[in-house]
Amino acid sequence: MSKKEVATKKKPTYRIPADGPWANAWKIAAVVGVVGAAGCAFGAMSDPHRFAFSWLFAFMTFLAVGLGGLFFVLGQHLTGAGWGVSLRRTSEFLLSGLPIFLVLFIPIGLSIDQLYPWAHHAAEHGEEHGDEAHGDEHGDDAHGEDAHEGHDHGDEHGSLFGAELGGTAHAQDTRESWDLHPGALEEHGEHGDEHAEEGGHHHGPEHALHESIIEEKLPFLNHGFFLLRAGIYFLCWILLAYLFFTWSTRQDKEKGLELTKKMQKFAPAATFIFGLSLTFAAFDWTMSLEPSWYSTIFGVQYFAVSAVIGHAMIILITMSLRSSGLLGDAVNVEHFHDMGKLLFGFIVFWAYISFSQFMLIWYAGIPEEATYFHLRWWGGGGFMQLSILLVLAGFVVPFFTLISRNTKRRLPILTFGAAWVAVMHILQEYWIVMPYAEQTGLVQTSMRLHWLDFAALFAVGGIYLAVVFWNMTRYPLVPVGDPRLDRALHFEVV
Repeated sequence: MSKKEVATKKKPTYRIPADGPWANAWKIAAVVGVVGAAGCAFGAMSDPHRFAFSWLFAFMTFLAVGLGGLFFVLGQHLTGAGWGVSLRRTSEFLLSGLPIFLVLFIPIGLSIDQLYPWAHHAAEHGEEHGDEAHGDEHGDDAHGEDAHEGHDHGDEHGSLFGAELGGTAHAQDTRESWDLHPGALEEHGEHGDEHAEEGGHHHGPEHALHESIIEEKLPFLNHGFFLLRAGIYFLCWILLAYLFFTWSTRQDKEKGLELTKKMQKFAPAATFIFGLSLTFAAFDWTMSLEPSWYSTIFGVQYFAVSAVIGHAMIILITMSLRSSGLLGDAVNVEHFHDMGKLLFGFIVFWAYISFSQFMLIWYAGIPEEATYFHLRWWGGGGFMQLSILLVLAGFVVPFFTLISRNTKRRLPILTFGAAWVAVMHILQEYWIVMPYAEQTGLVQTSMRLHWLDFAALFAVGGIYLAVVFWNMTRYPLVPVGDPRLDRALHFEVV
C-alpha cells in the first residue's frame, strides 16, 4: 500500500451503519420473539403442562448464552489478556441481554406447580398427616380396617415393586404423580411377590425414602424461598452485566487505564458471585425437577454448557460481523484460532464433567442416584437415541474436528464447528429438562417433539437477541477506548 493510500485510508468506526442489514437485525429478532410469544400464550392455555417445560427448556438454553458471555468477559479481566480485547465487545453484548431474563422468568414463576414435584408435596403431606390424626381418633376401628385390608395393600405393594418400567396401569395408579423414581428396578422386582404375600402397607420403602428426602428439603424447596433465591440470582447477574457493560462502553469516550484497572480489580469478586449464583440457579431450576435426586457437580455441568455455547455464539456473531466488513482488521484469523482453542477446551471440559457424573453414579449402582440416567436411557424411545447422539455428535465429532490447528484457522470449518456445537448444546438442555415433561408414573413415554418447544425457543431467543442486537446498534463493535486495543490488533499466534 502506498503512502498516499495509507494517508487517505479511513479509520474504521466499528459502528453499524443505519442503512446496513445489521441495523434491522434487532427488529427481525423482535418479530420472531413476538410471534413465538403469541404461540406460547396460546399453548399456555391449551396445554399448560407442556408449555411450562418447553419454556423452561428455552429459558435455560439462552440464559446459558448470556452467562457464557459474562464468563468470557470475566476471564479476560481476570487474566489481563490483551489478545481478546477486540473480541470482548461481542461477549459484552451477550451479557447486556441478561436483564431481560428477569421478565422471561415470569412464566416459570407462574408455572412452579406444573414444573416442580416439591411444589405440591407439602400440601399432600399435610393431608396425609390429617388422615393419620383422624385415624387415631377412631383407635381400634382404624386398626381393624387396616388388618382386613392388609391383603389388598399387599397386592398393590407387590405390583409396585414387581413392575418394570413399562408396567401396568394399576402399577401407575399406585404411584404418586410426583414420585419420579422408575420403580424398584430388578432387585426389588424379585422380591415383589414376597412383600405382597406378607401384606405390607400401601407405600413401600422406596416411597417412604422418597418422601423423607422431600420432607428434609422442604425448608429449601418451597415457593417463597424459591422465588427469593431467583431474585437474588437475577440481582447478581443484572448488577454484573450493568457494571461491566457500563464501564466498558464509558471507556470508549474516556479512554485511559482507570476503568480497565477498575474492571480487573472487581473481576475476582465478580467471578465468585457468578460461579455461586450460576450453580444454585442450576440446582433450583433444573436439578429440582427431580427433587429426590442430586449431583454436587450439576452446577459445574451447567457452567460447562454455558462456556461452550457462549464461546460458540461469540465466534458466530463475530464471524458474521467480520464478513459484513464492520470490524475492519480488528479481528483476524489469529483471534479466531485462539477462540477455537478455547471452544475445543471447554468441549473437552464439558465431556469430562458429564462422564464423571455418569461414571460415579453408574459405578455406585445406588437406585436413588441411578434414576437420573435410567430415565434417559431405559425410560422410553427417543431419549436413549438422544443420549447416544450427545456423546457422538456433541463430543466425538467436534473433538476430532477442532483438535487440528489447521481446522481452527480455516474460518468456514470453525464457523461450522461453532454452529454444530451450539445446536448440540440446545439438545443437551432438551435432554436435561424434557424427560420430566413426559413422565407419567412408572412409565416414561417416548420422547415427542412438540410445536411449543420451537415456539418457546423463538420467543425466548427472539426477545433476548433483540436486546443484544439493539445494543449492537448503539455502541462501537470494538472497545475503542481500551488502551490494549493496539496490542490486540497486532496479535499473532506463535
